[in-house]
Amino acid sequence: MGICQKIELLDKNIYGGFIPFIYERLILNKPLIEEIINNILCDYITPDLHGDILSFLGVYNNVVNELSLVNERNKSMALIGNQTFALSRWWARKTIELVKTDRNIFSKSKRREIRKVLIAGDSMIKGIHGWMQAAQLLERVKTGEYELTNFGRVFSDNDPKLEKSASWWAIHLAVCFSERGEPYHQFFIALDVLMKDWIQWKILMVRVDSSIEDAAEGSLTPNLEGVRKMFEKDNPLAELGLIETRKIREEGLLIRLGSPKLTDEIIIHALAMIRFHRYRSRSTIDFSELSKDGLEHFLCCSSEQLRQHLRRMNQSHNWKRYFSFNEAVNIDSIAFEEDCAPGKTLLLLLQQGEDTWL
Repeated sequence: MGICQKIELLDKNIYGGFIPFIYERLILNKPLIEEIINNILCDYITPDLHGDILSFLGVYNNVVNELSLVNERNKSMALIGNQTFALSRWWARKTIELVKTDRNIFSKSKRREIRKVLIAGDSMIKGIHGWMQAAQLLERVKTGEYELTNFGRVFSDNDPKLEKSASWWAIHLAVCFSERGEPYHQFFIALDVLMKDWIQWKILMVRVDSSIEDAAEGSLTPNLEGVRKMFEKDNPLAELGLIETRKIREEGLLIRLGSPKLTDEIIIHALAMIRFHRYRSRSTIDFSELSKDGLEHFLCCSSEQLRQHLRRMNQSHNWKRYFSFNEAVNIDSIAFEEDCAPGKTLLLLLQQGEDTWL
């Protein structure tokens, strides 16, 4: 075969493969298969064709995740700046109240006042400020002056104490799609969504670090610590079941995606968010594009589970004003309708979404 031309191989129906011994062991080594596919695509196929090829092969999940890590290395990544701190329900609620009445509360002249009201030191104040911007609750007007976003005002009007699980689902998705949401975004992308395998924390840190090359030296680790703490103890996001952790003496801290309760209102709001932040000028996208942007990771469900949700919801009259799911050979697509807009879907989620606390 070494001296045959490609056309000769095709004409003679000559093909290669593995002997049974190697094949049986290869198919059991999922990370190796993913690495092989990643290497082939990244070395020989242009990025714009990755989605179509993966869709044709039916391997949307971890392969897309790894490719997204590679393809996003050259993008500018804005970090949350959480100073290792998680955002508590009380801090978030109190900050919304403060900014609503005083747009200068984060100015240097008000430093002592805000520390006293939030019962927090300077580093904590910086962390709170970072989280509130990452969650798209605050926006800068000018130096030292901030106001509530439309998003923040909806919370103030509909769930001022931030007691609803729907509020924290909305905050979670807002950070996932935020312009300054790293490393929160890559934290979810780097976790296995198909088998939900456990991964060592130190390995996860390496994965995320490899995807955010332009972060200031030493800044990524404290930000990752702050992200992880959002899913520990009694923090609100921990009570949604998005992330699971455990400790084993030999392996240290292990982490994986959880299995939270997904409601239709959560999925509708997620679609509106991805449309607004990624496909604002388009009315239709391929289903595979949801995978490329990590939506199944943010919802903690596999690509096939998300497809089943959309297929079921498409049969209900309740969601006709938001989207339609169209199935065709090898290519499924989503058409966005008029009401698939974050302002409308956020109100729907807060006012009609059911409780999904653990």
